[in-house]
Amino acid sequence: RGIGKNNHHLSKITNDRIQSALEERKRAVYTRQHETWSLPIYGNFTEREKLMQGYRQHLKSQMEEKSWKKRQAFNTSLNSSRKSWEDTQQAIAADNKAEVVKRQNRRQFRDENKKMMEEQAALKKFSHLNEKEHERRLIKLDPINWSRTLR
Repeated sequence: RGIGKNNHHLSKITNDRIQSALEERKRAVYTRQHETWSLPIYGNFTEREKLMQGYRQHLKSQMEEKSWKKRQAFNTSLNSSRKSWEDTQQAIAADNKAEVVKRQNRRQFRDENKKMMEEQAALKKFSHLNEKEHERRLIKLDPINWSRTLR
C-alpha cells in the first residue's frame, strides 16, 4: 500500500512539470507569432511588389524625415553655440575696453594728483622762502638783542 501512494505523488510532480513545459512552449509560440512582423501573402506577385514598394517608400520618407530632423537639431545647436561664442567674445571685448578706460582714468587721476602735489610742494617751498626772506629783512632792520646790551 505505501508504494502506490509514493508513485501517485511522483506522477503528480511529473504531470506538473510536463504541464508547465507545455504552457511555456505555448507562450513562446504566441510571442514569436505576435511580436514579429511578416508580409501578407495575399494576391499575386505584382500586387505584393506594389505593396512592398509602398512600404519601401514609406520607410524611405520616414528615414529622410528623421535625417532632416537630426540635421535641423544639429543646425539649431550649432547656431546656438555660435551665438553663445560670439556673445562671449563680445563680452570679453567689452570687459577689455572697460579695463583700458579704467586704467586711463586711474592714470589721469594719478597724474593730476601728482601735479597737484608738486604744485602744493612748490607753493609751500615758495612761501617758506618768502618767509625766510622776510625774516632776513626784519633781522637786518632790527637785529635780535635779547640781553638788551646793544643799545
